[in-house]
Amino acid sequence: MAEVSERGLYVAVLLSFTAGVFVGWQANRQRRKYLDWRRKRLHDKLVETQKRLDLS
Repeated sequence: MAEVSERGLYVAVLLSFTAGVFVGWQANRQRRKYLDWRRKRLHDKLVETQKRLDLS
């Protein structure tokens, strides 16, 4: 197995951790956007259904 310097290993671990944090952050942002969109869509459907019930 090839020799890996301690500094190179440290940089690789730090880079891997940073990438994981960044990907997790982006995934959480996308999840929040989706949940906000879904909540708004369901609210709009509820308002539409309530209007339809009021008219009948």
